[in-house]
Amino acid sequence: MTIADHDPRSATDRTIEQARRHQAGAAPALPVVVATAEGAWVTDIEGRRYLDLSSSTGALTFGHRHPALVAVAADQLTRSTVTSAAVHDDRRAEFAAALAELAGGELVLPVTTSDEAIGVALAAASRGGSAAGGPASVVVAAGSHERLVAAGARTVPFGDGGALTDAVDSTTTAVVLEPVGAGVIAAPAGYLAAARELCTERGATLIVDETRSGLGRSGATFAMGPSDGVPDIRVLGPALGGGIVPSAAVVGTRKLLGDVAVAASGSVLAAAIGRRVVELLGTGEIQARAAALAEHLRGRLAALPGSGVAAVRTAGVQAGIDIEPAAGGAADVARRLVARGVLVEVAGPETIVLAPPLVIRATELDWAIEQLRVVLAN
Repeated sequence: MTIADHDPRSATDRTIEQARRHQAGAAPALPVVVATAEGAWVTDIEGRRYLDLSSSTGALTFGHRHPALVAVAADQLTRSTVTSAAVHDDRRAEFAAALAELAGGELVLPVTTSDEAIGVALAAASRGGSAAGGPASVVVAAGSHERLVAAGARTVPFGDGGALTDAVDSTTTAVVLEPVGAGVIAAPAGYLAAARELCTERGATLIVDETRSGLGRSGATFAMGPSDGVPDIRVLGPALGGGIVPSAAVVGTRKLLGDVAVAASGSVLAAAIGRRVVELLGTGEIQARAAALAEHLRGRLAALPGSGVAAVRTAGVQAGIDIEPAAGGAADVARRLVARGVLVEVAGPETIVLAPPLVIRATELDWAIEQLRVVLAN
């Protein structure tokens, strides 16, 4: 017998206490210890199952352990996983070529995290921008990585075209925007196209971060589509890792990325998985599925306001739901949903976010929304 056999606490409580004592960093918001996962579901160490709607970063766009992606990962594990920066490898070359074609870019830099990708994008913009008339500056829409942008950055309200126009001048090297901001706030119609036109006119590099909105989640491959124009640099995030490994990428022009001094940090394993992700997106099937799920989600959530919900916002297959204070606040609602087998993310004191994998069934989504109705009614 072990000491744990005599501990009256649950396995969940023991594990959370162990993490609290020895694991640095912000603690997870929900008291769930996941042991296994498949598709849109996870199972905790005590055998309880949960429908997982908590992928607002996009890492689980293709769900847990997608069979096609697991097969690629297993095969690559028999070949190689990491190579040094001193040599080429076949997987990253294939991945870069495929992603460049998918995203309409010239060059791709595979990296490990979205934060790293934003840093590379800003460095590239600083070299490519003119910044005539004064010290270089960056304009960032609120919620779009303010903490990663230089101290001299100007932050403007997200979605406010007038404020963006006023902020961008001859010193601006880059504008950083997201098509969908924190809390699932979608850019208003025409905003991205206006930003593209403004940056072209004033010589600034347009960096669009599609971590939350790209690679199928919007119902299209990218939320900033052809009618909006093409950004100078597009940042793509964890969905490239297929829910298996950390992965991100910077896609841009040869002029901006051609002399970037940063070595690709993405692993060979991540590149192999990313190449398969691009292939899946290339068929258009996941985007069509997402478009249908987005319409279904919008319709099912339309009746929620007034029942403990102040507002609902959807953008593709994700929703931001503002909880009225009388209903207990976002964190309380998220914890109560755990007891009913549903995992959601909390985005501030008032907002929960539903961001299910694109492999979820419409009936599963309906069941989760029904659990939310029950929680709000009690």
